[in-house]
Amino acid sequence: MSLAQKTAIITGATRGIGLSIAEIFAKQGARTILIGRDSERVQLVQKKFREMFSDQHVGIVMDVSNKDDIDSVLKELLKGQQIDYLINAAGISRDGLLIKMKSQDLEDTINTNLLGTMRVSQHVAKSMLRKRKGGCIINISSVIGASGNIGQCAYSASKAGLVGFTKSLAKELGPSQIRVNAIAPGFIDTDMTRDIAEETKLKLIENIPLRRFGDANDVSLAALFIAQSNYINGQVLSIDGGLIL
Repeated sequence: MSLAQKTAIITGATRGIGLSIAEIFAKQGARTILIGRDSERVQLVQKKFREMFSDQHVGIVMDVSNKDDIDSVLKELLKGQQIDYLINAAGISRDGLLIKMKSQDLEDTINTNLLGTMRVSQHVAKSMLRKRKGGCIINISSVIGASGNIGQCAYSASKAGLVGFTKSLAKELGPSQIRVNAIAPGFIDTDMTRDIAEETKLKLIENIPLRRFGDANDVSLAALFIAQSNYINGQVLSIDGGLIL
């Protein structure tokens, strides 16, 4: 199923998983709204998409951890246009043992990964409901939200929260034909994991049945599958090489 004549908002679209999802949606014909908080990177990605695909792709600077920024940007962005897909891929990780973590790091993680996703979804869901044409929301969670991990209490809590949020919102919006699902990546080769020490990486790989990290394309293919499958709702799809079985 082509995504031509469809519009997708992707947060965290300037790198990693978000960028990969935006690219595969654009290749399928969707118009993409590329959201990131770094204005320089947003401009570069917008330029790249317009050169590769068409001038219909738009980059927007917005910090999903900032409620006021979300409110002002999305109020203007959503005026009069149909949004068919929302992919909440923006996320950060502030690792460290809980007893040593700074309060600001805890707040930044929850505000970005959980509250940011909830607030963006709130605005877009209202827009979808007004248009009465259904829609699809995909939240990027993590297998760490299910398994937990030493040094990732805040990250794990934020990603676990996304699972409950996804299932609850799927029940709320389902009668209006708006589907809400989540993807839970395992260890994916992105900017966030490339700083892992080689020795640590080898130990992690020992616990993955496929004996390797995934790449962002593995996740973007899953997002496209969910977007095109109109009877998938309230599910969490793990893309982890068998890490969590």
